[in-house]
Amino acid sequence: MVLNLINFIEVAIVWILIIPDLLYSIHREKKVSEKPDAASLTEQFGRYASMLLMVLPLGVWEFGFKSSEEMIIYFAGNGILLLAYIFVYVLFFKKPCFKKALVLAVLRILVFALCGILLRHWFLVIFAGIFAIGHIAVTVKKYKEK
Repeated sequence: MVLNLINFIEVAIVWILIIPDLLYSIHREKKVSEKPDAASLTEQFGRYASMLLMVLPLGVWEFGFKSSEEMIIYFAGNGILLLAYIFVYVLFFKKPCFKKALVLAVLRILVFALCGILLRHWFLVIFAGIFAIGHIAVTVKKYKEK
């Protein structure tokens, strides 16, 4: 396992995804925690596995790109997705709703999937898929109850 510059970029991406969640959780109403269901367990398992695999190239000898075009897509794609994520999170923070929550979920999933596909980190792609199933299910359930 070789750590390189891509690992540190991936760490920055994970932090960009985490910080808005932390800020939102500090400012929202505290709710009584419910017993976790299958969807929330799937979401958390997929989330933490994806974040871990973003940072550590487990199952991949070295992160890298096959071409300069892939590198451009990686940087531009992640840049656009992360800017959109921050923008939508600002809107969501002002007035939470199902559509914004779903867009945030999809953007987060796309970041994990894009990184996994372009870096050929297939474990990350698999866990991004697991995260997608759980995260979308939790988002739909949360707003369906309201």
